[in-house]
Parts: sequence; C-alpha cells; structure tokens
Amino acid sequence: MSQVKNAILLIIRLVLVCIAMSVAYVLSTMIIEQSGTPMSPEEARWAGIALLLVSTINALVLAYPILHTRWHGWKLIGAVFLIQFGVETFMTQIESLYFNRALQIAASEMIGIVSAGAIRALIFAPLAVWFLGKMKRSGKPEEEMPALRVSAWIWRFAGLAVLYPILYFLFGYYVAWQWEETRLFYSGTRDILPLVTHFRGMFASDPYFIPFQIMRGAIWTALALLIVRIMRAKRWETALAVALIFAGLLSSGIGLFPNPYMPPMVRQSHFYELLSSMLLFGGVAGWFLYSRENKQ
Repeated sequence: MSQVKNAILLIIRLVLVCIAMSVAYVLSTMIIEQSGTPMSPEEARWAGIALLLVSTINALVLAYPILHTRWHGWKLIGAVFLIQFGVETFMTQIESLYFNRALQIAASEMIGIVSAGAIRALIFAPLAVWFLGKMKRSGKPEEEMPALRVSAWIWRFAGLAVLYPILYFLFGYYVAWQWEETRLFYSGTRDILPLVTHFRGMFASDPYFIPFQIMRGAIWTALALLIVRIMRAKRWETALAVALIFAGLLSSGIGLFPNPYMPPMVRQSHFYELLSSMLLFGGVAGWFLYSRENKQ
C-alpha cells in the first residue's frame, strides 16, 4: 500500500514540475517582449501543442537528477539553474551569434532570447526543487565530496572537449547537411561536396571555427560534470541523465517550436542532428566523468 501511495505522490510531483515549466515558459515570454515575424494561424495552433510537449520533456529530464541527488535547498537550485540555462539557452545562443550572418537575429532579439531563458530557469529551478521535496536536507546525511584530483581528471576533460567537435562535425555533415534546404540556407547552394573537401573548404575559410567548437566542447564537458556531481546513482543512470538533459533541452525547443529564423526543414534537420549527437556525447561524457563517489 505504501508503494502505491509513493507512486501516486511521485506522479503528482512530476505533474506539478511539468506545470511549473509551462508557467516558466509563458511568464518568460510575457516579461521579455520578443519581436519577430508574426506566426501564421497554423503555426500559432502548433505553438500551443509544442509548448506542452517541450515543457513536459524539459521538466522530466531535469527532474531525473533532482530525484537522484542528496543535494538540497539553494545549492541544488543554483545547480539546476546553471544546467537549464546553460544547456537550453547559453550554448545555443553563442552558436546562433557565431552563425548570425545566416540567421540574421537582431541584437535586441538576441538579448530578449537570452533574458527569457534566464528568467525561465530562475522560475523553474526553485519550483522544481520545492515540488520534488528537495528544499530541506533528507534523512540521509549529505556526504562531502572529496576535492577532484586535477591530474586524474584533466585527461578526461580534455578528451571530451576534443570529442565534442568531432561528433559535431560528423553529425552535422551526415545528418543535417544531407538536407538540401539546410545546404541552401547556410551556403547558398544545393550542392554537397565529399566529406574531406567539404571540411577542408570550411576550415580554410574560417580558421576560428575549430577553436570555437573546442571551447564549446569544454563548456559542454563542464555542464556534464556538474550533472554528474549532483547525481547519486549507478554509472549507467548518471550517463543516461546527462544524455537526456543534453539531447532533450537542446533539441526539443529547436525542433518543435516554430521560429522566424529557420525554415521548417532546416529546423527539422537540426532536430535530428542534435538529438542523435547529444545523446551520444552526453552518454559518453556522463560515463567517463563518473567516479566511485557518485555511487548510491
């Protein structure tokens, strides 16, 4: 009987967390007025459905590590805020800024998007921690994590920071770049070059592209490490949490929400690219950053 009661209570908590994410989305867009091309009636109808889908996906993937942690209170709220804002907004918008020649996002709109993401995370993080019962210390003592030994971790961090751009380029070419509309949107041509020729020309025309993506790889690795440090679970559960958060928060908004910056087929190509690549990178990062201190 107690198991049934606990299951019902968990479902209620998760529903409240999903509602909190929906409210956070609505309030953040109301507080920060974003200009742009008005949506068609069909896009407006789909936007309502997309709001429910994206809110549910993002709330559940963030609830997973919250339910598997011994952190509590403001420490946990701060970590959830950094993870949500970092993955969902910061990491996407620094790339949007880099590719803004194609996207053509005005500076005021970029500021609005980033501000809305910050407000959304500020609203959601405390509500999620509260609804999931993590505001106060649990009955189990919260173990102090030993300081990380730099020599033991630096190779993992550096390796993952380099792995990210490798996956980024491979999935970008073999997934997103296979869409004719994506090639036309970014390069102005429908032609597709062989892999080596494609990247040779890209890197020659933009020598900063590889360092930029390695920098993003380092930030992604830092975010993965934060999720790993929060978790008290088995290795596979920790790796799954990182994979779901990276793939869910990053791909759901781009793939499901209509936006005036990308044609629908370009959005769809990036959805499949991000979903597959970030599931793989997040899983690998979570697996290799796991340590014995993360055991339950």
